[in-house]
Amino acid sequence: MIQRVDLGVCAAYEYEGDPARTAIALPGALLAGMPALWFAFEPLFADGWRVLLVWDEFLDRTQDPSEWSRARAEAAADYAGDVRLLIAKSLTTHAAAVAAERSWPAVWLTPVFDDETTAALRARTAPALLIGGTEDPMWDGALARELSDDVLELAGADHGLARSDQAALVGGAVLEFSGRLGA
Repeated sequence: MIQRVDLGVCAAYEYEGDPARTAIALPGALLAGMPALWFAFEPLFADGWRVLLVWDEFLDRTQDPSEWSRARAEAAADYAGDVRLLIAKSLTTHAAAVAAERSWPAVWLTPVFDDETTAALRARTAPALLIGGTEDPMWDGALARELSDDVLELAGADHGLARSDQAALVGGAVLEFSGRLGA
């Protein structure tokens, strides 16, 4: 069952599953990170995970992206309770500091490698899977491999990661990664 929920700062969709295996999925700036976010969390949902999909767009560019991302990650965590995995797309990789503070394992789709986010990714103690494409000007494969042993670099993929022929690669990497987390 899927139900819409109110997180206070925004809406979310709760995909019913095992509450001991809860994942939060944070959107990119637009369209809730779809379809790349779907490619990452749908296999978890199909595997019985509970997924809380934050549904919002970063439209007011006068806002600080880190504050915006933090507010959504924390509101989702307050609602969800025990969080086993965070999935974030692009802009919401600014929530890396929240993940580091809470020791959440995370999947970072097309991460923003600015100074603040990169420092938070370096400070983390939990496992991280970084996913990006060779045609994304924001992607730095060498830095990703420096930050984590778990990296999926997709040939020809751009920042949207919207190639349906690569959906199974993204989903498979997320499932394999989540399987190593234990529950």
